[in-house]
Amino acid sequence: MEFGVLGRLTVLRDGEAVELSSAKQRTLLAVLLAAADRPVAPDRLAEAGWGQAPPSPATLRWHVHQLRQALGGDRLTRRPDGYQLAVLPGELDAARFEELCARAADPADPAAVADLLGQAAALWRGPAYADVCGADSIGVESTGVESVRVEATRLEELRLVAAERRARALLELGLPDEAAVELRARLAAHPLRERLRELLMRALHQAGRRADALRVYREGRDLLVGELGVEPGSALRDLHTEILREESPAAAVRPAQLPPDVFPFAGRQAELAVLDGLVEGRGGARVAAIGGVGGVGKTGLAVRWAHRVAARFPDGLLYADLGGRDPAEVLERFLSALGVLRVPEGLDQRAALFRGLTRDRRLLVLLDNADCSAQVAPLLPGSPGCFTLVTGRSRFEELIAETGARFVPLDILPVRQAAALLGRLAGVDPDEAEALAGLCDRLPLALRIAGARLVARSGWTPRRLATRLAEERRRLDELRAGDLDVRASFEVSHRDLRERERTLFERLGLLAAPDFAPWTAAALADRPLGEAADLLERLAEAQLVQPLGFDVAGQERYRFHDLIRIFARERALASMSAVERGAALDRVFGGLLALGEEAYLREYAGGFRLAHGGAARWRLDGQALPDDPMAWLAAERATLPAAVRQAADLGRVGHCWELALLGVRLYELNGNLSDWHATSTIGLELCQAHGDAYGTAAMLASLGSLDLFERRYERAQERLERALASLDGPFRALVIGNLAQTENALGRPERALARANEARDLALREGDRATEGHMLGHLARLHHAAGRHDTAQAILAWAITVAEGIRRPEMVIKYVAATLAAERGEHERAELLAAQARAEAVAMGDRRVECAAVQVRARSLGAMGRLDEAVACARAALELAVAQSDATAEERSGRLLADLRGRQDSAGSSAG
Repeated sequence: MEFGVLGRLTVLRDGEAVELSSAKQRTLLAVLLAAADRPVAPDRLAEAGWGQAPPSPATLRWHVHQLRQALGGDRLTRRPDGYQLAVLPGELDAARFEELCARAADPADPAAVADLLGQAAALWRGPAYADVCGADSIGVESTGVESVRVEATRLEELRLVAAERRARALLELGLPDEAAVELRARLAAHPLRERLRELLMRALHQAGRRADALRVYREGRDLLVGELGVEPGSALRDLHTEILREESPAAAVRPAQLPPDVFPFAGRQAELAVLDGLVEGRGGARVAAIGGVGGVGKTGLAVRWAHRVAARFPDGLLYADLGGRDPAEVLERFLSALGVLRVPEGLDQRAALFRGLTRDRRLLVLLDNADCSAQVAPLLPGSPGCFTLVTGRSRFEELIAETGARFVPLDILPVRQAAALLGRLAGVDPDEAEALAGLCDRLPLALRIAGARLVARSGWTPRRLATRLAEERRRLDELRAGDLDVRASFEVSHRDLRERERTLFERLGLLAAPDFAPWTAAALADRPLGEAADLLERLAEAQLVQPLGFDVAGQERYRFHDLIRIFARERALASMSAVERGAALDRVFGGLLALGEEAYLREYAGGFRLAHGGAARWRLDGQALPDDPMAWLAAERATLPAAVRQAADLGRVGHCWELALLGVRLYELNGNLSDWHATSTIGLELCQAHGDAYGTAAMLASLGSLDLFERRYERAQERLERALASLDGPFRALVIGNLAQTENALGRPERALARANEARDLALREGDRATEGHMLGHLARLHHAAGRHDTAQAILAWAITVAEGIRRPEMVIKYVAATLAAERGEHERAELLAAQARAEAVAMGDRRVECAAVQVRARSLGAMGRLDEAVACARAALELAVAQSDATAEERSGRLLADLRGRQDSAGSSAG
């Protein structure tokens, strides 16, 4: 049930109107609603309905009964002291109105006040109880309706107070036009209410309509003097005087506050085009925010663009450097520039006046060096004709969310543009300046400092200054000229970090890796993964690390600009002891080992276990590995060699060689042989220098496997034999298996067969199905080569069973099956298996098997006479071999392609 008294009396049940059969029923209901949930004496009801001719008690009871029937249920009940109408919470619009007014009690939140009071005003449909005690009331005049009239008067007063409060809130929010519309309607109904007139004058003046505001005062004064013979009150008179004294905003001078244009200027054409598009109306946004690290040229870009488009803003150009400044102070300057003689106190009042004054203007507002979105919000103008450009080290996510601002990220300059800027600054050939520009990290601030130093020091060349900058520990000292200081620029952002953010930032500077993921941050900070990811995001928000996007494992990666990395390392050296620095890096090495080993265990079902030297592991609190665990290892392809070198520099022998060994499978899959050789050589030399026999054997095994991979069979055999003497456990089976392949390549198939059987037996004892499956595949090839085809097929079938569910050994066995089928002349089967093996190799990123499978498929297609397809496959195999820098595969693919093309040409000639 819904009862409406804010207008004509209405009753709704389930959304349908309830018809009241007579004017007396409406009058009785009005009296009962005015006293809702309280008893009303029968004589008051009788007086309300019948005036001075009261009915008999039976007649009154009959009318009450009719009303009860209309309302339904037991809402209207007889009490000892009268009749009482039960009204549930939310059923009476007047009660809802008062509740909304009570909730709008916090003047510090004008948006909430305006919203709640707007909802309250929307409940009104006309004067309260309009058809009972208003001008359109029907029925007998009586003093009994007086209680309804009193209640209606009370509600009308509350309505006016609510309208005044909402108007004040709208003015604080900078919405004077909306406030003026609502105030005019209220003032028309209550023309003698001075508070309404005062608020209307303020709204009109704030909207820049000074003449209209003065006209409203004159109309009010004429009315008061003419009807009441009195002058307006002091508040109204004081406001009138204030408006008369102030210069009209429309007549204010055109502000022109931009700093001088930047010279010289190079590059940034893409960013300038984005800003041009926004000011021309493409993209919709009327706010843009340029974000980037300190010294990257945000202010230079903003000032250059502002001067380019200044003519588009005929009403003026406002500028403020917000670095650490109170927005209220900035607004005072802006308002003064716009002609306001008496600036109000308080941020909200100044912001509201600024929005009002700019509502019908075309201004460009440049807010430089903003700390955050909250600092910017009060400074945004109130007109769609204005444009605001913000610069700062933040990503301004809140500003983007609330205003639709366009974010324009700014990074270091491209090489040629950086060299061109340095050339213009110093008057040198840009080609000669490229190396120096690189040492300046292509950061505009550093480039300007370097250019200034070249100009100020007679005889200095870019090469001479580059030599001074080459030493990292001195580089930031060199990049300083007067008040321009790269280190000081970074210190501003560093100083604003919270303690945990600052700690992580400094520890990240210890890393030698070119980029890093959240797990690395977790290890450095010794914190859970989720917390470390949040800290990295906050560093990215401060523009101290640069997000690179997501890697193949689904991790978000980050990097440092070089100069910031040097600064972070400086801070770490100053704030941490050598022991603390070493412990932080040990956690990174240990975390890399632990996650890499977990990836191997998951990928190979516990098999393919590597040698373990006892280096400490660090266990991550959180899940970093994706569904494809080897994708994580691939994502860390640059981290591994960097970690090996850094561990060696620190003398961490165990970490060094175990990390080198961890990367071998990755290097083999991707054909990254240079890193394989470099990391294993570093590990070998460190182990030998420290007398680590087991680590030496593991590195010899790695280098021997690389020799086998590169077909240096004699050296492979020598290294693998030396390694075997010190190795045990599952890793020994892998080394024996590689020896078996070496023996076969050297033309000793029987010794190869014995080694392969030995490796298979050891893997079986160790429960290593992955290695056992691989060895069975190799045994099948050996038996096939010896003409024992049935034995080979039986072994291959068993290999498939052993490796079931371990996808990489399954893929390799499928490739072996394709090879053997091709050699037996079963080309259709070979082509099908090779295509399947290739697809699986592509999915797993195994480029070596992919290339080999494509070669098998090309040969089989050629044997079946499908020469066009065969040539396409051979060409693809050659491209894969070239991409991997695999000379042997490249030679084989090249010969195969040439042979197939020759057959293709012959077939074409014969057809002709």
